[in-house]
Amino acid sequence: MVASFFLPGAERGKSPSTTGAQTADKTLNTWIVNPAFDTLFVFGGALWLLFGLQIFCFHWDTFDPHAPGMAGQVGFLFLLLTTLGQHLFSDAHTACTYARIYATKENRERFKLYTYYLPWCSLALFVLCLLYPRAAGFCVYLHMMWVYQHYVGQSFGISLIYCYKRNYYFKNWERETYRLFMHSLSAYVISSILCYRDYSPPTFYGVTLPFYGLPPILAQTCKVVFIVMSFAFVAMVVRKYIVEKKLIPIPTLCMAATAVGIGLSNGMANSLIWVYGPPFFHGSQYLAISLGYYLKEKALKEGDMSKVTNDMMRSFISADAFKYWGLMIASGMVIYVMIPKILEPYGYGFVFTATVIQACINFHHFVTDGAIWRLRDKTCRDILLA
Repeated sequence: MVASFFLPGAERGKSPSTTGAQTADKTLNTWIVNPAFDTLFVFGGALWLLFGLQIFCFHWDTFDPHAPGMAGQVGFLFLLLTTLGQHLFSDAHTACTYARIYATKENRERFKLYTYYLPWCSLALFVLCLLYPRAAGFCVYLHMMWVYQHYVGQSFGISLIYCYKRNYYFKNWERETYRLFMHSLSAYVISSILCYRDYSPPTFYGVTLPFYGLPPILAQTCKVVFIVMSFAFVAMVVRKYIVEKKLIPIPTLCMAATAVGIGLSNGMANSLIWVYGPPFFHGSQYLAISLGYYLKEKALKEGDMSKVTNDMMRSFISADAFKYWGLMIASGMVIYVMIPKILEPYGYGFVFTATVIQACINFHHFVTDGAIWRLRDKTCRDILLA
């Protein structure tokens, strides 16, 4: 989500520039919202809480909302949570990207490639997938790999925000060590999908997937690189603590640990994580950043960002916040519910269509995020770090 190539001053251990008011403010909020909110919805608390509750209630079995007695009631509660989470966070977060790039004429012109041209590529790809099932399989297969890299990239970017909010600045080689550690994890997971059948299901929500069976040496090499970079990252963190007396922020470690947990999980654990992860980790953290950006940008234009940043939680339950969130939820439902329902009478299954839409629209979403969330841009940096 947040580009990793930024903050030249921070590369030399210096504080990134912010607005004068923020620099002088010693009560600068070191959280995205506040400790409780961030723990639950930004760096993985809700995901692991729901994961643990399901294991506690149902062990390693799937829940059944139709089971008799208390088991069925608890199963229904989990089903309700996953359904609400899908619409309130997962589907809605995609719409936040479009709210950002289409909101103003300035943004539409600034991100012209992403507002006027690339959406047509996604539309053409969607039509191709409807006409040719093999194309749908390839797109969903590619999305299945790319989505994890997107999770890791977003977690990396947001974890850096916590670092800079707490005056924990990386030298260039330190930041690159951290970045390569995170992306070596992506490479290992993606190569495993490409090389091993166990990591590549034959079907995914009604879409038949291909399998290319690349030589296992590729995944094995990526695994070695990941192990090496893991040791390098730990050594870098320890060295920084010993030499500079600076301990890496706990939210940053939690974010990295959650990304690693998602990537290295397997079997039933992996299935559960991919039920709760999209809404209660990835989607919710993206919404938190996007909503915070929207509110702070609006306040900045009105000349007083402090009215938002002084109490982010109060700002998150304001009328402006609910209006924004409601619009994102409605937009997500149009994309992932209304369009599949419209196409259903023409012979396209609802689940199949929704899965293809997710892949095609996310290709644009992934690429666009890399362009719009750049801390190298001073305005974006000042707002995100406020």
